[in-house]
Amino acid sequence: MLSSLKRWWTRSTGRGGAGLDEIEVWARQSGLRCRRDEDGLRFVIEAASAGKTLRMEWGPSQRSYITGDELRIRLDLNLPGALQLLVMSRSLMERLEHETFERYTQEAQTIIDVSHPEEMRWLAIFPKIDLAFEPVLQARFGVLGVNTALGMAWINGPLGEQLVKSTEDLLADEAPLVLMALRGKMTLRLQMSQPRAQSLAQCLALFDAAVQSALQLTGQLPPGGGEWSPTGSSAWLTPSALDGRP
Repeated sequence: MLSSLKRWWTRSTGRGGAGLDEIEVWARQSGLRCRRDEDGLRFVIEAASAGKTLRMEWGPSQRSYITGDELRIRLDLNLPGALQLLVMSRSLMERLEHETFERYTQEAQTIIDVSHPEEMRWLAIFPKIDLAFEPVLQARFGVLGVNTALGMAWINGPLGEQLVKSTEDLLADEAPLVLMALRGKMTLRLQMSQPRAQSLAQCLALFDAAVQSALQLTGQLPPGGGEWSPTGSSAWLTPSALDGRP
């Protein structure tokens, strides 16, 4: 399913008009559910994936730290609670850390404001992963999570490779990016003024790599919790595993 989405995005056009018309036609022909608003300011595509529902949405940002429009991709994978992980573009992470520090020091607050999105609160709570093994990752991204060993295993592989590759085009201008595993779901948010074909295909490849890595880690976690240690014996899942193809 994800591979078919990637192929289609390479043929899509820009915002509104014929671009969104083509989205609706493609979704209908592919048996997928597609909704759009009358003004062409937002569209939603839902597709079955491994018995779950992948949701792709483009429209006005739902986060204060992303300006204008954003692309959102979400898939509920029923991931274990140990997989609470976050990747954020480094420029965005540094800005949010600075804003949070300024706010709490100026207002003399000692309790984290729960009105902020969780991805912002995590910056003050969870430890960061050491990305020194890959200079581009270290320079351009920040990674953190509840369990640093799981965080390292998540990023050190196909996901890290896709992130490095994204700096050449998709994130060349350091657009705000958030990729998060929380409450069993994988979510991607990226500031995107217009959903261009190549950019959307790259977003799907990045999301796919994050999902594959999380599924592999899930298979390595001991039943009922307990200490995790990497085995290195599981092969990375292919995109076909996400839509049930053999």
